[in-house]
Amino acid sequence: MSITTLASTVPTDKPRTRVTGLQIQSARRDLSDIVQRQADELAGQLGFGWQAVAAAPSTYQQLRGAVDYSLVSKKPLPVSSENSATVIYTGPEVNFAFRFWHDVSHVRHGLSFALEDELELALWHLGVLERGGLSPESLAYRLFQADIVGQLLLMGLAGRFPFDQEQFVLGCIVLGMESGVLAEIRRTPETRDA
Repeated sequence: MSITTLASTVPTDKPRTRVTGLQIQSARRDLSDIVQRQADELAGQLGFGWQAVAAAPSTYQQLRGAVDYSLVSKKPLPVSSENSATVIYTGPEVNFAFRFWHDVSHVRHGLSFALEDELELALWHLGVLERGGLSPESLAYRLFQADIVGQLLLMGLAGRFPFDQEQFVLGCIVLGMESGVLAEIRRTPETRDA
């Protein structure tokens, strides 16, 4: 006798949205331009930039200390270079720029790494995109939303980040956020490339 569970009846591979490679490329460029501009403007305001390193601050307290140090010394803020092989931006450099914008925003807004604070910061980032003229219906906005909100859902449900950021975000776009997150939860390191 076979047992049918609710989870086994939820399709995680049936596309809800069709997007072309050209649409994805264009959205990546648009999103990358906005993120890079936000990071560059913030660096100009603060008088320091960022440097991608393997050993970046990993706790809120460490990040606050690093931002304070950079404010005084004007030396670049260390941001994580990890997990940047596959990104939703035009390249890893823009991912590092996002991490700078995001990390400094944690400290400026007094938001810790707790999931509820991460969600508040994600909503703030999305608001910046909207106020900058990017429509919530645009593919660039949806890519960013899948990345920053989708990853929070995954972290809350599975306690981990996506194995492959690009695959995860595109899955959320094509399958819908919920099914994309579920597909990533079901993915194992051995099925990353499957």
